[in-house]
Amino acid sequence: MKYRIIVTDSARRIVEEMDFRRLLKQVCCPTLGHVGAERLEEFGAMFFHPMDRAELREAIRRLKDVSEVPPFIVSDMECGPGNMIRGATRFTSMMGLSQANSEELAYEVGRIAAAEAGEIGFNWTFSPVADMASDADSPVVSTRSAGHKPEQVAKIAGGYMNGLQENGMMATIKHFPGDGFSSWDQHLTTPNLPLDAASWRNGPGRVFQELIDRGAMTVMPGHIALPAFDEPDARGLYPPATVSRKLLIELLRQDMGFEGLIVSDAINMGGVVGYMNYYDACAAALTNGCDMLLFPQMDERFYAEMERRHSEGSLTLETLRDRASRIVSLKAQFGLFEANGAIAGQERERSEQGIAVRQPEGQEITARNSTARIAGAEREGAVPDKAAHAAAVAEAVSERSITVVRDRDGLLPYRFTPATKVLHVVIVNNHDRYGELWDRMKREIAKHAGTVDQWLDPGPDALFQVAADQAYDVIICSIGGRLSYGLNVVRLHDEVARNMMGGWTKLGTPVIFVAHFHPFVHKEYAASIDTIVNTYGDIDCTAEQLLKAIAGTGERPINARLFAHD
Repeated sequence: MKYRIIVTDSARRIVEEMDFRRLLKQVCCPTLGHVGAERLEEFGAMFFHPMDRAELREAIRRLKDVSEVPPFIVSDMECGPGNMIRGATRFTSMMGLSQANSEELAYEVGRIAAAEAGEIGFNWTFSPVADMASDADSPVVSTRSAGHKPEQVAKIAGGYMNGLQENGMMATIKHFPGDGFSSWDQHLTTPNLPLDAASWRNGPGRVFQELIDRGAMTVMPGHIALPAFDEPDARGLYPPATVSRKLLIELLRQDMGFEGLIVSDAINMGGVVGYMNYYDACAAALTNGCDMLLFPQMDERFYAEMERRHSEGSLTLETLRDRASRIVSLKAQFGLFEANGAIAGQERERSEQGIAVRQPEGQEITARNSTARIAGAEREGAVPDKAAHAAAVAEAVSERSITVVRDRDGLLPYRFTPATKVLHVVIVNNHDRYGELWDRMKREIAKHAGTVDQWLDPGPDALFQVAADQAYDVIICSIGGRLSYGLNVVRLHDEVARNMMGGWTKLGTPVIFVAHFHPFVHKEYAASIDTIVNTYGDIDCTAEQLLKAIAGTGERPINARLFAHD
């Protein structure tokens, strides 16, 4: 059932009392880091980067205290809460969740994220990623996606989305009309989505349509152009979706029937402010379909520039009031106002749409799906030990996601003995950032083998020598890069990539490669890598599960089926 914001007269009355600056604040979602914890004021929403639970509770409390209209409290929980809330349960990536291939598990991860984040005060997450991992060199998508097939992405992202929304957390499907088809980084420039209309509708368009039909409350457009549905400007350039009326109004709203909230991606990203002036982009995003701006710099220059665009006619009061009315109405529908407060009487709409309402005393009323679906079984009532249950689900997802992507010579399972000598080699970009992972890897290898040495970025000559001498029984090689915004490349690169020179993988010493993060190492090194295992991320239990899987001593056989990619 599609979600619909019902704009009410009560919301309009609240908005009519707002002056220009307060209207702007209501349609903006800055970050706490930019605003500053010591000068909090009312905004429509506030984004919180990773902090400890106690810090988050205090900052959220202070923000609510200064807000007459309750704010959306937002983070970016793309697969569980642990990467954004320190001390919360950490899960592997969305692609790892997809490799576990269970919509019920995806739902449960979403439910846990909603519960742990909701307890602190969050009510909105910019997730799940609904992009398709089509281009292996995409520096933005990779393991953030549930895969390259639309049906798999819709299944896993949809399960996660439902787990969030049916348990009191607004979800956001992103990045419309779809990232993952280009090696260009929208943090830096404007990628063109290179699909014709039919291919788009059968691919990324299908994913977004299915998730909209399942009740997605929010859509985040990317700074991505879609020439098949748009027109170039006078320069011959296609606009990013963020500022495109054809994509946001004609395609998303009118054609696809989306009636929820549209929030821009970070408005300071090169994909939009490289296309046009920063302040013009802010005005154009609101005018052409966005309801809310993400990460605007809320300073005096911003207010002055927006007032100038209002006086020049590119940003009207009518637009601001329309967007703010939709935001205030959504807050009421989602239960952010008390039942007897400024806006009341919308319990029916919330109930009909199956939205979990978070009450002031912390209880939840869920109109649909009153039983918690836990790892494939529907069980009545609450889980007795929430923390232990969440940890068990995280471990289950991690174990099921570990996958043998290639094993040409049947090297796995590898039979270690107390006499086995193992060399663990790390060929990873910025390997110094992941010292804890390498410590865990060495420790877990030592549980299976008699001798373990570890080399970080040793160079191809050293690797050639040790492989040719057969100084070790087996080499386990951690390899690859890791996503981060604005890096422009995700695969193994720079000097560390030179470790793959020299031909040391073909000298008789068995080599087991492990891709901890980027899942497409096997594609680039199709000939030189004969055996490779993907983990799709790293949490505390992953190294232990990985070594058991390699040795064949785990509780379940290592997964050898590919669901998220080929």
